[in-house]
Amino acid sequence: MTEPGPALSATESLCPVCLKVLPAEIRRRGEEIILSRVCPEHGPWAEVIWRGEPAFEKWRRPKAAAEGIKRQTSHDRGCPFDCGICPGHAQKSCAVLFEITGRCNLKCPVCFADVNEKKAETAFTPLPALLEQLRWIRRQAGAVVLQLSGGEPTLYPDLPSLVREAAALFPAVQLNTNGLRLAEKPALAHDLAEAGLSWVFLQFDGVSDRVFEIMRGRPLLEKKKDVVAACREAGLSVVLTPTVAAGINDGELGELVRLAISWAPTVRGVHIQPMTSSGRNHLAGAAHRLTLPETLSRLQEQTNGLVKPEQASPPGCEHERCSFHLRYRLTEGGVLAPLPGDKGCGCGPPDEAACSPAETERSLRRSIETVIRSWRQPAIPMAANAQTAPDAFDEFINKASRETFSITAMAFQDVWTVDLKRLQGCCVHVFVPPASLIPFCSFNLTSSDGRPLHRKPNDHARI
Repeated sequence: MTEPGPALSATESLCPVCLKVLPAEIRRRGEEIILSRVCPEHGPWAEVIWRGEPAFEKWRRPKAAAEGIKRQTSHDRGCPFDCGICPGHAQKSCAVLFEITGRCNLKCPVCFADVNEKKAETAFTPLPALLEQLRWIRRQAGAVVLQLSGGEPTLYPDLPSLVREAAALFPAVQLNTNGLRLAEKPALAHDLAEAGLSWVFLQFDGVSDRVFEIMRGRPLLEKKKDVVAACREAGLSVVLTPTVAAGINDGELGELVRLAISWAPTVRGVHIQPMTSSGRNHLAGAAHRLTLPETLSRLQEQTNGLVKPEQASPPGCEHERCSFHLRYRLTEGGVLAPLPGDKGCGCGPPDEAACSPAETERSLRRSIETVIRSWRQPAIPMAANAQTAPDAFDEFINKASRETFSITAMAFQDVWTVDLKRLQGCCVHVFVPPASLIPFCSFNLTSSDGRPLHRKPNDHARI
């Protein structure tokens, strides 16, 4: 194996076994970029964090620490143990996950939350208690995208009422779901749309039942298609959200993009989540890890060049190595045409000179606005025999929105790849009662033997 070169940068990471904070270095090893550290008790650890093009050294979008962050915890043990948000965190919330239940109607082999059947014995949290928690999130995090999650949030008995209250507090409300209840009860999709749900993040791992059997424990492809149909009838937009593992379903990305395009404008895009080794993940290990540039390479190969790595750029909100975002205009025949002048998350090309707290704040706000514009269902064109003619500019905007399509990816961290500098720049936070906002990757991080850093068995007490 090629010996690593000199350090490209220094950071801190964790020992995968004991979770001790360790000095770490980012180094080049041949064509790979690795994160390396040495635990005095458990020895050296090195994990690939970047492999391929775009080149690691060119993938840059530096950010200054945000100002005006509302802190909920103080310094005690240091990052990542003081999460909640602690004084060392450098970014405000862009999205907040609100886990309304720990119950689930699947038992996925790769569940990062390690949901189990015992959750079914727990009572649901009453709606008034959830509403009080939502009001706290609004006061602390501001006008963010609220993600209703779990467990499986559609199991909550009065979900439309919860959505209605949430939609009055936040600019967008997203539902993270496996979709089974929407397939079984299409009327629920109508109720959620009427209540003000903004869009559905639909777990959709591939285009074959083989993939679903491996990742979710049962064949689900037809059920997933039924969910898209139910959302189309209800006027709800959908983002297909595959968890992608190398050697399992990374060969289906191109077909998944083509399927999503065929369902536009109901399906607004594909949001790829390379698999992490957290929670109940029976497929853990470096063999199944997929880096962001490898994801872009798979997309290029499998779409015959419709998607190109050079069309992507680092995000404007979270840390530069956390994600990529591609926005296109759909042309005749499902061809993807990059939107001119739109790089990354819609906030222009990286500019190191603009790295200031004010620019960090502007980038965060632009990111929220771009997400909402990209994923919310565009207005339905007015019928030709309608009494009032549509405003020409509004119709232009609606038409442009109906023709846009996004491909995004979020590379969540696990105990093998965690970089505390990245963690401190996280803008995707999980609400933890009674009064904490914990970065997603920190909250879901588990040691190599499955011991959680923050998530506890009763963390779904709001169930």
